[in-house]
Amino acid sequence: MTQNSLSQNSLSQNCLPSYQSLIQPLPAWHPKRMYYGLFKQLLNSVGQLSDGIAIGSQYGFDSGVMLEYVYRNQPSGKNWLGKVIDRIYLNSQGWQGIREREQILKGVLRQTIQTHIAQGIPVHLLDVACGGGRYDLEVLSEFPADTITATLRDYMPENVKQAQELATQLGVTATIEQADAFSDAALERVFPRPNLIVVSGLHEILPDDDRVRNHFHQLHRILASKGVLIFTIQPYHPQLELIARVLNSHTGKPWAMRLRSYELTQTWAIAAGFKGLQTQMDSFGIFGVVQAYKE
Repeated sequence: MTQNSLSQNSLSQNCLPSYQSLIQPLPAWHPKRMYYGLFKQLLNSVGQLSDGIAIGSQYGFDSGVMLEYVYRNQPSGKNWLGKVIDRIYLNSQGWQGIREREQILKGVLRQTIQTHIAQGIPVHLLDVACGGGRYDLEVLSEFPADTITATLRDYMPENVKQAQELATQLGVTATIEQADAFSDAALERVFPRPNLIVVSGLHEILPDDDRVRNHFHQLHRILASKGVLIFTIQPYHPQLELIARVLNSHTGKPWAMRLRSYELTQTWAIAAGFKGLQTQMDSFGIFGVVQAYKE
């Protein structure tokens, strides 16, 4: 996606409900309240025949467990109707965009590792919030184990467990552990010092701008010189209000997303010291993968 397309997305974002409006309940008289209330009832009843919707209801529709299911993209349910509902669910534009983002991320990660190896530079990878770890582990499985040290972390124990199981299945050697992506103490404990850091899908689920902005500074501090940061962005979503009014997040609260323009995120990354940002967007303009460099 071109820079012009990113700018068009910024204009589209301005037409969408703000985060502040999404976290406020609709008035009782509002027609949308009735519509979304009925939609939620359907998801909580017949929707539970879909394994994907059931997983989202239990763990949160933005959780690592949910994303792992979306990545697999194999519809299943309690009966034929559940499978049909699940197929419709997995074919939503947002989940299609997530799967495109995964492929873009894997391509960027693969290319970055190949460049390091070609230059004779050992790769020390850190993923601060890996979820189920599939994108990391599938790429790592393509390279000789002695060329890469990898530390994959996540805050949720169920995600750590999934990533450990997948690593065993793929025969990948990696340190997979539970840790807080925003803890300075936890970040400083990473050894060897990372020269490749991945942050995928984390900033997008956080409403706190200050926390995200500060995270770029934290990552810049621990990243080795000449290192690469790969992170994801979400400047747009066509189902923003539906998701906020109907779906729950991993916190148990409504999944209200705070969209951030590429220009805003770019400003934060540059202010933290990163250079040479390069961005690739999915075909819907919902998600993007950004490479940034430390001198």
